[in-house]
Amino acid sequence: MKIVQISTNTLPVPPEDYGGTQRDIHYLTEELVRRGHEVILFAKKGSKTNATRTYEYPTDDPDQQLDFIIKRIPSNVDIIHDHYGIVAKTNPPIPTLHNSHSKKAKGSQIPVFVSKKIRDKNKKGYFVHNGIRLRDYTFRTKKKGYLLFLGRIMKEKGVHLAIEVAQKTGKELIIAGTINKPAYQEYFDSEVKPHLNEKIRFIGPVGGTKKINLISRASCVLFTSTWNEPFGLVLIEALACGTPVLGFKAGAVPEVLKGLPQLLCNSTDDMVRKVKYRNKFPTARVCRSYVKKHFSDKVMADNFLKLYKKVITNKEYKIVRQSVWNTRKNLILKRS
Repeated sequence: MKIVQISTNTLPVPPEDYGGTQRDIHYLTEELVRRGHEVILFAKKGSKTNATRTYEYPTDDPDQQLDFIIKRIPSNVDIIHDHYGIVAKTNPPIPTLHNSHSKKAKGSQIPVFVSKKIRDKNKKGYFVHNGIRLRDYTFRTKKKGYLLFLGRIMKEKGVHLAIEVAQKTGKELIIAGTINKPAYQEYFDSEVKPHLNEKIRFIGPVGGTKKINLISRASCVLFTSTWNEPFGLVLIEALACGTPVLGFKAGAVPEVLKGLPQLLCNSTDDMVRKVKYRNKFPTARVCRSYVKKHFSDKVMADNFLKLYKKVITNKEYKIVRQSVWNTRKNLILKRS
C-alpha cells in the first residue's frame, strides 16, 4: 500500500524527549516500512525515519503547511493517515483517517481515537490503541525501592495524590515532569513544593535513557490521574519495563489495564494498600508480556492495516467534489 502519514509541526518524528503523538507516528511508520509498504511522511524539520519519502514543513503557518501537503501528495495514494487534523477537514479525494490523540476529532469523516472509551464518548469512528517498540524499553526484574510519578505537573494528573501515597507508605517518591504553564507553576508551588524533602524529590522533565532508567528501576509507577485520560502512555511504558503501575479507574485506564485488574485502584487509600502489599503485583515478566500481546508497535500496525483495508474496501469515505482540498489545489495549480 502507498500510505501518507501526516504529523504535527510541534515536534520532530521521533521526538527527543516527550512527544507521544510523534512517537506513535514513528513506531507506526517504521513498522509499515518494515512490512514493505510505501510510506510518505509529512513532519517537522529534523525528523529522521525510514519512511520512503519525508517532507519537512518549510513554515510554521498551518495554511501554508496545508498547501505544501496538497501540492506534494501523489494522486495514487491508497490512504491518508492524518495525525494533525488539517488535511482530514478538507475532504481530500483520497480515503482519509483523522487520528485524534486527545478527545475530539471535529470536522472529519472518519475519526480514529486511541481508546474505545473516547470513541464511545464521541459516538463515531473507530479506535486503535497506542503501541510501543519493546526494544526501546529496558526490561529489569530487580527493582529499587522508590515510587515514581511521571507526567505534567498539574492538578488533574494528581501529583498531590502520589505524594499522599508516598507519605502514608513511607516510601521514597521521585516526581519527574514538566511545568510549562503559569497554572502548573502555581499548583507546584502550593501543592507539591511544600512536601519536597529527602524522600520526596522533584527532578524536572526527563526523557530518553534517563526516563527509561527511572521507570525500569522503580518498584512501582503511580498513575494518579483523575481526569478522563484518552489513553495513558505511561501505563504501557512502565509495564514494558517490567514495572507495575497503579492507576485510578478514570478515563481509559481501566481499558488499558483490563488484563491486569489488580493494578486498578478505587481510591488513594486503596493505592496505599496495594503499595504496602506489593506481593500481589504481577511479575515483571507478566507485565512485559502483557504489553507485547496488546500494546506493541506490531499490534498497533496490525490494527491500523486492518482499518485501512476496511475503509478502502467498504468505500466508507465520501468524495466531496467541491471540497476545500479541490478548491485549494486548483488555486495552487493556477499559481504555478
